[in-house]
Amino acid sequence: MNETKSKLLFILSVFWFTCDAQNTPDGVNYEVRIADESIEIDGKLDEGIWSRLPRGGGFVQTFPTDNTLAEDSTQFMITYTDKAIIIGIICYDYKSGDYISTTLRRDFDWSSNDNVAVYIDPYNDKTNGFTFQVTPNNVQREGLVLLGGQVRDDWDNKWHSQVYRGETFWSAEISIPFKTIRYNNVPQWNMQVLRNNLKRNVQSAWIQVPQGFRPSNMTFSGKLNWDSPPKSAGSNVTLIPYIAASAGKNHEGDEPTQSDLEAGFDAKVAISSSLNLDLTFNPDFSQVEVDQQVTNLQRFEIFFPERRQFFLENQDLFAEGGFGRSRPFFSRRIGIQGSGDTRRNVPIIAGARLSGKIGSKWRVGALNMVTNEDATATEISPAQNYSVAVLERQIFNRSRLSAIFVGRNNLGNSAVEYDSTTLANTGQLEDQFGNELFAKDTLITLSEYNYVFGLDYNLATVDNSWEGDIFYHRSLDPDQSSDEKYATGAFIRYQKPEFSVRTNFQRIGENHNAEVGFVPRPGVTNYGIGTEYNFFTNNGNILQRHGPNLDFGGVLTNDWDRLDNDAGLDYEFSFLNTTYLEIGANWNFVSLTSTFDPSGSDNGLELSENTEHSWMSYKIFYRSDRRKNFIVRAFIRNGGFFNGKRFNAELGLTFRLPPIMQIELNGEYNRINLPAPYSDADLYLIGPRLDVTLSNNLFFTTFIQYNSQSENLGHNTRFQWRFKPVSDVFLVYTDNYITDGFQTRNRAIVFKINYWLSL
Repeated sequence: MNETKSKLLFILSVFWFTCDAQNTPDGVNYEVRIADESIEIDGKLDEGIWSRLPRGGGFVQTFPTDNTLAEDSTQFMITYTDKAIIIGIICYDYKSGDYISTTLRRDFDWSSNDNVAVYIDPYNDKTNGFTFQVTPNNVQREGLVLLGGQVRDDWDNKWHSQVYRGETFWSAEISIPFKTIRYNNVPQWNMQVLRNNLKRNVQSAWIQVPQGFRPSNMTFSGKLNWDSPPKSAGSNVTLIPYIAASAGKNHEGDEPTQSDLEAGFDAKVAISSSLNLDLTFNPDFSQVEVDQQVTNLQRFEIFFPERRQFFLENQDLFAEGGFGRSRPFFSRRIGIQGSGDTRRNVPIIAGARLSGKIGSKWRVGALNMVTNEDATATEISPAQNYSVAVLERQIFNRSRLSAIFVGRNNLGNSAVEYDSTTLANTGQLEDQFGNELFAKDTLITLSEYNYVFGLDYNLATVDNSWEGDIFYHRSLDPDQSSDEKYATGAFIRYQKPEFSVRTNFQRIGENHNAEVGFVPRPGVTNYGIGTEYNFFTNNGNILQRHGPNLDFGGVLTNDWDRLDNDAGLDYEFSFLNTTYLEIGANWNFVSLTSTFDPSGSDNGLELSENTEHSWMSYKIFYRSDRRKNFIVRAFIRNGGFFNGKRFNAELGLTFRLPPIMQIELNGEYNRINLPAPYSDADLYLIGPRLDVTLSNNLFFTTFIQYNSQSENLGHNTRFQWRFKPVSDVFLVYTDNYITDGFQTRNRAIVFKINYWLSL
């Protein structure tokens, strides 16, 4: 298929998707009235206004069934002032025993704690929104609701809650400032309220949600009718300054100890009630938890999620273009250089990001960031400017059409080269930026510029039965060739509670170059199809549901030659007590396009390119009752692997002393057996973790990771004191060791304070 045919596929698919009818189901309404008296946020609901407001209720189970009223009822009332939305909730509880609350740490695991959660869609588009949740111990969790009901709980903001516990109920009062959220000035919002009642092992919702769908999906929501549309929150500027002192030493490079004192700030400026400008100057992300290491037996780059707060709000607008194997923008390309064990931080000088809604149908996003030069002993990259622009238009009720532009530009020379004689004579030199470098080889940089632009269409019906994506992107860089610089794809899924089927097609040109994106394998065509079926046992005593999953996919060259194939058949069992079991079999075929060492040890004989390999493997996964204080997760895979065999075992153990302490031990073992003369390998990955929550404001975490593949033992300890809402003191200590001889690679300690200041 040539590029013209790919464009034709894109246009025809857009036409087909837009022809799909989208019907709006009837919802339930709640009439919001303005508060006629002051309310003290103490959780008691003893002000007279609570008895005068209408009560929402009639919660319907979402687990273990979807058609039965919850045995312990839940009721809520909503009012507002000119400053905030105020929600009162009563969770009745007629079952003896204490509540299940595993931690006092903010952003708790929703499925493992008794809690009540409010989801609001203030844009009235049933696509994006916010959630605010509390446990009976008044532990808070807030998050962004993204496409499909996904919740990103690493978003952090300012709101207030208190809880009161009675004999047969617990109640909560929640105050959400209008300045905390983004919203349209419209008379209707969408809303859902969920309760996880683990004591009875029942999940319920205000608006009924069919089994098989996420209860957090705003498709299943009622209407919040305002007696008067919320007005603008007025002047809304937040300044979040920080100061950080650090000391560290690179022992592996035999460098002297370095100490530093840094200061910077983030700022949030509300351009309107639905449009926000985020600013950052000299940002510091030292308090962000380290990535969880993995054993890499793949041939391509592994994706790690974004954790830095600045990039999170409205991140679906920037980061969801294309498919998982071809993203035009991946924010971790900014301020993080390299991959795998060679990742290093690159100083970000400053950045600005504008995002939000304009009117009822349009969303906009614009980002610009500047990073400092990045220099190592073998490479210099000059300062960089990164820019992203997105314009999105809502079509019909929930579908979207968006245009995206992503760019990177050098702010210095595009390349710096030194001959080996000069390097040998000097041993070190000063680059054009005035930095002294210990130089060992030719020093090079990124290309002068790189741009990606394109269109995305996302289909989403109101009843959530149809979901689809289609995109066409194109890159532009100094390479004179204009051929094969595109990426295009289409995906469609039909879903009902008992049955779903999906198919996808993706084609990436050989020269498509998204340097600020995530494209681990250009020059290929991917395809796949999958289906699953659920048998719900609503009257059963043991099983909640069970059913098979079937997947088949492949990778071709763009000349339609076969590269990879994989097929999988799994059968799932979900039990009423939350235990889960899955068994399955997989078939794989790989035609290598380059040499590869399947042992993952980087010191064995590699398989030759243009060789073909196929194998079968079998797996089983088990997770015990997640309501208990001791939880077991176990996964075993055994079978072939390229020209040999692989045994893979993963074990996760969780022990809780709720709500103060949680201990986790995660381990993975891979035994690779290959025929002579290829190397065998035993790969271990062990990660114990201790989490202590001394109160709702004091948190202590220690995380140790031993990775035999990278020959590294890493340790990260973090203490956090939240002395005021969204204002913290952090003390973080990190070190890494070479496992052979237990020699120190590096160590560092950071003390950081940030303060949320509303202007």
